[in-house]
Amino acid sequence: MTDLDVLVVGPTSENQIVLLDELPRREPHTVFARSSTTALGGTSAGKALHLVDRGVGTMLLTTQGDDATGEALVDALRGCGVDVRAVRTDGPTERHLNLMSARGERVSIYLQAAAEIEAEELRRARATAREALGRARAVFLDLADLSRRLIPEVTALAHEVWVDLHDYDGVDAFHRPFLEAADVVLMNGDRMSAPSTYLRGLVADGKTLAVCTLGARGAIAVGPDGSFARVEAPQVDVVDPNGAGDAFAAGVMSHALRVGGAASLTGDALWEALEAGSAQAVRAITSSQLSPLLAQSARASG
Repeated sequence: MTDLDVLVVGPTSENQIVLLDELPRREPHTVFARSSTTALGGTSAGKALHLVDRGVGTMLLTTQGDDATGEALVDALRGCGVDVRAVRTDGPTERHLNLMSARGERVSIYLQAAAEIEAEELRRARATAREALGRARAVFLDLADLSRRLIPEVTALAHEVWVDLHDYDGVDAFHRPFLEAADVVLMNGDRMSAPSTYLRGLVADGKTLAVCTLGARGAIAVGPDGSFARVEAPQVDVVDPNGAGDAFAAGVMSHALRVGGAASLTGDALWEALEAGSAQAVRAITSSQLSPLLAQSARASG
């Protein structure tokens, strides 16, 4: 790996995580939480942390609110070895309420969205992205306004574009520009009725690699040669299911980089990439935070 292998673009947030036995029913009622914690979150922060955990040189281009919370989140990421380039916004830090079930299901409620990026900050973000894309071997573009506005730079300059569509249903217009920019597509199967068929269609239409996580049923992928691979979900004692998908994505990406990029994930290499993703997901779900690097950094500084 080089000093900069991957540019990750997307959100960092403060998350209030409430763990429940099961997600609430769609009717008025009372439930008791197993636990409730406030922690660093954000899908891009999670990917960046787990890429660093895998030995991948990573830069995170992310929005940061103009409050003490934003400063603390950025400091925590830097303490874990992530090269953070903050795009300042005039407003509070992004905040989520994540309702998590014991099975890893999630409802994410945006308590505070990231504020609009001012013109000068966007200009700086574009310059940072252009410089990083000239050095990085790949970019991970997450669903966020910052990422959407950098798609022209990414499609023009990136060597390999990875996009996480999360719970895409195959038709939602919001996801379309991200899907069109992608060489590699990752998603979960929460809203997809026939994920294997959809993945095959993506590769047939020109995507290099398509991957779908299936929760307790593991994950599937279609490689650049049309080969199909599947891994089962690991059987471990779950501490916190938050961030498992981002850790899985980081594991797959790190393996791809080690073997020459997503185009090299054929045959056994495709299955090995899913295994690497599964192993990294275990790192997430057996940790009380988004990544075990956060706890290690806190102990070292304490």
